[in-house]
Amino acid sequence: MNAQNLKYHEAEKDEEQTRKRGRPRSQTSKNAILDATNRLLLHSSVQDLSIEGIAKKAGVGKTTIYRWWPHKVAIVLDALSHQLGKTPPLPTTSTKSDAVVKQLERFMRLLKGKNGKILIEAMAEAQSDKETLVTFYESFMLQHEQVLADLIEDGKASGEFRPDIETALAVDMIYGSIVYRLMSGAETLDSQFTSKLPNEALHILQKT
Repeated sequence: MNAQNLKYHEAEKDEEQTRKRGRPRSQTSKNAILDATNRLLLHSSVQDLSIEGIAKKAGVGKTTIYRWWPHKVAIVLDALSHQLGKTPPLPTTSTKSDAVVKQLERFMRLLKGKNGKILIEAMAEAQSDKETLVTFYESFMLQHEQVLADLIEDGKASGEFRPDIETALAVDMIYGSIVYRLMSGAETLDSQFTSKLPNEALHILQKT
């Protein structure tokens, strides 16, 4: 190996080592930002949250934040997902009706209390910007809509649910009632609502 090739080889090794060292530091910074966001949201609304405040709390620069997130709603949704962890698979059930009930119960548990308040505030913030609204939908709603849609399609295929029901419309009707109740500000996901909704959803889906 000549001197030029040796020099290039050593530089390549140095660059690889730098990347390896940089990855943990980058992940540490990212986790610090997500943790800082969750801490700030304990005492602040999404509207009052700022990139500057998050950066100060996390001990990083704003440019570090913008490396991963385009705006604060994206950070909020990522922070909430980071706090909650991955959504586990639904437990095995004997019928698709039971599975729908389990999914709705899980969805409403997720939206109870502070988490629901944060998500609705994030949704309100997202209304003013198309890109932000897409982020909200893709980061939160899409996964839950897909789960429910798949259950409905499976129920239609097995003969348990009405074959004529439009799946997308049914999903909107069922989840829309939950989101509207939270966004209205006048109502909450109290025990009466959460106990009745799954049965009402099944009335929409099941054959008469």
